[in-house]
Amino acid sequence: MSELLPHPSSAETGQLNVQHLKRFWALTQAKRRGQPVALTEQDWRYDNLLLNGLGLPLEETIQYLHGTAPTFDEFEQWVMAKNYGQLAPQQVERLNSIFSGQPYGPALRAHLREIEAYPDVLSAEDLRFWQQHGYVVVRGAIPRAQAMATEQAVWGALGMQPDNPASWYTLPIGKGIMMDFYHHPTLAANRRVLRIQKAFAQLWQTPDLWTTTDRTSFNPPETPGFPFQGPRLHWDVSLQQPFHFGTQGLLYLCDTPAEQGAFCCVPGFHRTLESWLAELPAGTDPRRVNLDAQAVPIAAQAGDFVIWHHLLPHGSSPNRGTYPRIVQYLNMYPVEFRENMAWV
Repeated sequence: MSELLPHPSSAETGQLNVQHLKRFWALTQAKRRGQPVALTEQDWRYDNLLLNGLGLPLEETIQYLHGTAPTFDEFEQWVMAKNYGQLAPQQVERLNSIFSGQPYGPALRAHLREIEAYPDVLSAEDLRFWQQHGYVVVRGAIPRAQAMATEQAVWGALGMQPDNPASWYTLPIGKGIMMDFYHHPTLAANRRVLRIQKAFAQLWQTPDLWTTTDRTSFNPPETPGFPFQGPRLHWDVSLQQPFHFGTQGLLYLCDTPAEQGAFCCVPGFHRTLESWLAELPAGTDPRRVNLDAQAVPIAAQAGDFVIWHHLLPHGSSPNRGTYPRIVQYLNMYPVEFRENMAWV
């Protein structure tokens, strides 16, 4: 059995002065070489905070590290390139405050106060609906013009034309309908919108949340040569108990009626998941149980934002409309967010 080798501590830094970055790089490279790595829950938490704090998608970053095997200096250069050549001082300060256990500075505290002072986005009725159904729609989460600008960025990234349906099927989208399109000024701007941050702050009951850097999605109408690509109803979390509170979200970038491949979920399932699992026949894989009959499509307009409880079965739906469904995924979570590490 190979011996566990010492790795950098989270306190070690490089040219960017970002704590935990060198440890993350070293552990990833050790795993790439097949060396045994003993990851702790703190490593898992710090890894997520590090990547989201630096605006880095997990899959893209791991693919770069595994495929390129860069030196640490090269990795830091790559991080800078993904941040348009500059890290905001508040990005570094916030990360290092978490990794060192030090309090936030005045600028970060002022930003949290700004979110706290922002008018409530979710009404008492919205919050009751959330408790009952496990999802809520934030109408006009971003201005319609901003949503349309983001939609145009998606079209540009795909190399397709919105007024030329034939172009929607000539180039690959990504994994099914999921695009590896993360880095664009309008995507980043949407992640900073106070109205969205406030909605998440109300659900989590704290303004101190970290924003994910997630995918976009392009779901064109079905054709005989292009059937629905999925994903159908699924969970993105482990079904191991005990369950922990969590959220997920997506931003509609174009008007999306129910038949246009709208987001679907099974309302209220977060309240009954535990008993439903207990009642399944022995040996049943819950992820293979068909819940389509209970799913509800959530139609919305460009600029509307859907937040759902992560224990809801959810997915996209076949697009039987005349225009693609185009969305940006976006989520927020606090430092103490917990997730079951064993996948069930």
